[in-house]
Amino acid sequence: MKFSHRFGFDPEYKNEPISQDAPNWLKNMFFLKVLEPLLYVDGDSRVSNNEQKPLGVKYLIERLCAENGQETDQEDYDSWTCWDALKFRMGALEWYQFYDAVEIIGEIIKANEYLYSDILGSNDFESFMYASYRQKVNDLFSQHKVQWKLSESGCLESSLPKDLEIRVQQTDNQLKDQFEPARKHYAKARAYILSPSTDPENSIKESVSAVESVCKALYPKTATLGDALKSMKKEQVISPMLITVFEKFYAYTNSEPAVRHGSDKESKVLEYDAELALHMSAAFIRTIIQRRR
Repeated sequence: MKFSHRFGFDPEYKNEPISQDAPNWLKNMFFLKVLEPLLYVDGDSRVSNNEQKPLGVKYLIERLCAENGQETDQEDYDSWTCWDALKFRMGALEWYQFYDAVEIIGEIIKANEYLYSDILGSNDFESFMYASYRQKVNDLFSQHKVQWKLSESGCLESSLPKDLEIRVQQTDNQLKDQFEPARKHYAKARAYILSPSTDPENSIKESVSAVESVCKALYPKTATLGDALKSMKKEQVISPMLITVFEKFYAYTNSEPAVRHGSDKESKVLEYDAELALHMSAAFIRTIIQRRR
């Protein structure tokens, strides 16, 4: 991640998970780092493809235009301008069309893999295979917190089930104004579990920290999440039995090695544990805010 993104100086870069968006810088990075090394100018005998690259620029433009109901023009078929035409068209895609294009490109690469099977030294063409393309896409998306990853079948998938993803997004939308610190914790929790390079221990820690932040905002005189939960029990705004459930969960996060505290024991936390923590925290945060209102 570059300097201006790491420290938040670029106004167009938001250091938070990306799901239903495809910023221009992401499209440009995809074109430069993933797509461009696979391209060659096709349909012109004057231009040779000595490196045996798998993606013809003109064919790809034609395919993307067909998928999106767009007309091609003269620049798309001109060997001197088609490269820039493709780059322009990629940059002009809507966010969902961009992710469609990522899948379509993978589909074309898969379909062309057979061309390399009979070539002497076919191992030299591994960078043109789908496995390499998939790895580069997922590395790029993971680095920039894009919450999609390309599967072996060629589909972009979210790490969370659809119904949970909806609830997670609703929770994020509620964490505004006085709950902004909690929103930052929650964004980290999502990023740690949704990115291809998952970190379930830190995701659980940030999920609980998000709940703690909300509770402290609502009960400013309390010092810890445990104190806030005790205050909630006294008020009986939420059933004490439900609060007890979260008290037990809070105790689990404190005692589980490598979650909230360092340990000399190996972590046994799984991705599914982090998903459960994210789900529980989302539900608890929404309940707290709605009940208090």
